[in-house]
Amino acid sequence: MNFSEFNETIKSQLNNLTSHNRIPHAIIITGGNEELRDSVADYLCIYAVCSEENKPCYNCKNCKKAISHIHPDISYVQGSTKSKNLIYNKEVMEEVIGDTIIIPNESDTKVYVFKDVDEKLPVISQNAFLKTLEEPPQNILFVMTCKDASVLLETILSRSTVINIQKEDEFSTEGVSIAEEIALALLDINEYKLLSATYKVNNKDSFNQTIPYLKLLIRDTLSLTVGGDKLSNSSVPEKLTRKLTREKSLSLLNTIEKAQRMMKSNVNQNLLSTWLCSEFRRITWQQ
Repeated sequence: MNFSEFNETIKSQLNNLTSHNRIPHAIIITGGNEELRDSVADYLCIYAVCSEENKPCYNCKNCKKAISHIHPDISYVQGSTKSKNLIYNKEVMEEVIGDTIIIPNESDTKVYVFKDVDEKLPVISQNAFLKTLEEPPQNILFVMTCKDASVLLETILSRSTVINIQKEDEFSTEGVSIAEEIALALLDINEYKLLSATYKVNNKDSFNQTIPYLKLLIRDTLSLTVGGDKLSNSSVPEKLTRKLTREKSLSLLNTIEKAQRMMKSNVNQNLLSTWLCSEFRRITWQQ
């Protein structure tokens, strides 16, 4: 898929990501459907190995090989055949890590693509991967795809750039409304408004409809705070920038992601919404 075929949200994220012709060493593509995630991953692979100044050109030798999935510097990592679900076990990760010290063959960058890491990258493998993410070799790009990045270790997420390709029209009207209510309540001195808003996510359905969009609003706020663009059509992030610093936005995102992991552990819904309110209040109003 060419860049022009992506929707405006994805284009905006990729433009931000590839500004100054440089990309991060680790990228997680989450949300959307598998085909779209794979298309974004392929685009990043083509971009990474392109030999022209205006990347990707789609015409150079490197681009053509990448498009055909035959470029020697792009590895679509396969899970272990010894496991039922072809997981990326510790042995697979150690093999990849060992391979990263070998210089690229034909391009300036080596790319490793891992698919469905939320299902195929167990905690033991994430921990084995962590040191490499902390101190990555030069000219290496790791691209990971998944439905839900929140199940990954926070240490993995914090050392990667996360691209959420879920389209805004995939969020429910009710979820968007509650998420914006919670976000605006962060600005209000009256704690009851925040408590009332977070209480509306006291069951699994409302949580799953609301929290992903709330995360998008906070990510937009963080982006605006550091001079980037927002991905949503909401006017709420601009309002949040009046109070939320970069550090507070990051803390809120970490809290939201922790809540998503807690939800998967079947925590009591009322306790979770109360905890969210308490943490949101503490982060927002701390000096």
